[in-house]
Amino acid sequence: MSNTYRYRWGPKILRWVDKTGTVAIEQGDMIMLIKNTGKVKAVSASGDANDLIGIAMGASPTTDTTATAFRMAVIGRGTVFEMTVASSTYTFGDTFLISAKQLLLEKAVDHVENTSTNIVAICAQDLDTAGTKLLVEFLAPTPLASTIKSS
Repeated sequence: MSNTYRYRWGPKILRWVDKTGTVAIEQGDMIMLIKNTGKVKAVSASGDANDLIGIAMGASPTTDTTATAFRMAVIGRGTVFEMTVASSTYTFGDTFLISAKQLLLEKAVDHVENTSTNIVAICAQDLDTAGTKLLVEFLAPTPLASTIKSS
């Protein structure tokens, strides 16, 4: 994926967070908290759902030093982001899980609150014509992840 500005509307709560190691962060990456270190990195799969805390608003290449700070938008406050999905039509309320750093995958579920589903986002506006860009609202992060400190 490439650097993509994903914020569209709603509350924009920004935090400066430190990345772990010299990993690459691109603008638009979904960001997860590594709870034992307080550092962050880009998500890579649906299993990262419980640690998802935000969307990268800036970039930090691998050449940056360990623990370089970058700006992230906090999720779960009614903010809407435009994310990449498989080409299809979608309806308000459709549910999505993490497929890659900047990619969501639709997953039908009966109960969004069931944590075993790894659902992280809900369609915020119908997409009547098949496309790969979808407006979504992310679910609130887990209680521990939502207590991150600003840098």
